Amino acid sequence: MITLIHGPAELLRSEALAAIRSAIAEDPEMAELNTTRLDGSQITVADLQNACDTLPFLAERRLVVVEGLLARLVAPSRGRGKAATRIEGEESAAEEPLSSEAAKGQAKALLAYLDHVPQSAELVLLEEDSAGSGPILRHIQELVRTSRAKIVTCEKPRKNELPDWIRERARLRHVKLDPTAVADLTEFVGDELRQLDQELIKLADYAPDRTITREDVRRLVSATRAASVFEMVDALGLGEASTAGRLMKHALDADGEPPLRLIGMIARQYRLLIQAKALQAEGVRSPDFARALNVPDWTAPKLINQANRHSFAQLERAMAHILAADEAIKTGKLGDREAMDILLAELLSDK
Repeated sequence: MITLIHGPAELLRSEALAAIRSAIAEDPEMAELNTTRLDGSQITVADLQNACDTLPFLAERRLVVVEGLLARLVAPSRGRGKAATRIEGEESAAEEPLSSEAAKGQAKALLAYLDHVPQSAELVLLEEDSAGSGPILRHIQELVRTSRAKIVTCEKPRKNELPDWIRERARLRHVKLDPTAVADLTEFVGDELRQLDQELIKLADYAPDRTITREDVRRLVSATRAASVFEMVDALGLGEASTAGRLMKHALDADGEPPLRLIGMIARQYRLLIQAKALQAEGVRSPDFARALNVPDWTAPKLINQANRHSFAQLERAMAHILAADEAIKTGKLGDREAMDILLAELLSDK
């Protein structure tokens, strides 16, 4: 069987490969003994053929994993040189990088060999990016139709699909998440699937018998430390002086956030408010705000609400105050804390 595993989602690629490897032999040591990994950026098709044609040892099939070969054949470099590749402990020389003509020759050889991969070999072509198009992919697709190949596409979920992915992954990890926990993982970890999975494992160990809340996520997941900063900028946008002051103090003193980073986050929020106000003036409908601003759907109503509390003139003055604070800290005119306190007062008094 030939399997093409391709796409940018590293976690999904890894799991697809692990599923194939686990079917090679029940004994992990025997599976490892019958596994050959080849660096596709260096090998020749002859190396691949030799590995696949080698009979398995005390197992029905042999696993041959070739990483990055298709990318190399599709987009060859024009340089010259020699590189050594190690196949099961033995060194062999292969030309790398390939010239365009050499790449065509190797691609032709691979196309010819795909029809002759023995049943005793499980050949996996592993590609970090989409395999795109071309004769090799089309030939593999033909082999799929005759059940001699499989294609596994490993794409990251889209932004609007990510909460469902997190909930499904949580079920696999036996973690119960409340909606606020899902929202924070979506916002602060994003589509880094490997990290999301590791955080879910951590949360499962932390609270195996109850539903995980936002407070749990913010306590354990380092990426969500920025949550209090986002709450702070929301409070600024709403004009909630006491809340904004408390959260700024917490970010500086408890979380150790660098003042310049806080200023950057505040500037981002006010830029979004200016953009939101401009979209309103252009007659853009509320459902289209999130896409236009490139923010999650659930944050758009908050931005609209905050933008409605400010005039364009107020928002422009806020950006001037933010720029002045940034300059004061960078030039040493004011201390970090003094500059932040003045900025907070200026933003909340200009109403």
